[in-house]
Amino acid sequence: MIRRGSPRAVVTTTLPERRTDGRVRRARDGRRVGLVGLTVFVLLGVLGVLGTRTGEVSDSAGPYELTVTYPQVSRSGHAVRFEVEVRRRGGFPADEPVRLRVLGRYYDLFDENGFSPQPDSETADDTWVVDEFAPPDGDTLLVSVDTRVEPARNRGEDGAVQVLDEHGDPVVGVEFRTWVIP
Repeated sequence: MIRRGSPRAVVTTTLPERRTDGRVRRARDGRRVGLVGLTVFVLLGVLGVLGTRTGEVSDSAGPYELTVTYPQVSRSGHAVRFEVEVRRRGGFPADEPVRLRVLGRYYDLFDENGFSPQPDSETADDTWVVDEFAPPDGDTLLVSVDTRVEPARNRGEDGAVQVLDEHGDPVVGVEFRTWVIP
């Protein structure tokens, strides 16, 4: 018996709203695309495509051979390898420093902790940093920079290293690019 003035009965269901066939297909296709994208991302990670990679460039001219080992791909905050090797057939003249010129903006990519060996002198202008090293015994100078990519860096940089003669003219040089991925 229903009393007068009592609230009306409301039908409540817990079943979801009926979906159209088109909506069901779009949801299924979206899940498939997402799954394929996630699989590709995981495979790229497993293959090392997304990780830090080191590159090497070399050139030679006259008695000089220059090899630069640099971070080809890295991420912000990661420790990276940056080395410059200069070889001179017949050895370096004892009375002349070895001059290396590096693009200054490339050094800005790094949080530098130190050089080994330390340069005897360093000069810079708007474009280049020139480091002078005492001539090593033998025919090889290896300069290693202990560094990491700046933590706030989200893009890469072009780099260049040159060996200069006693007049400050480039004798041999290489160019390269470091990519920084988020």
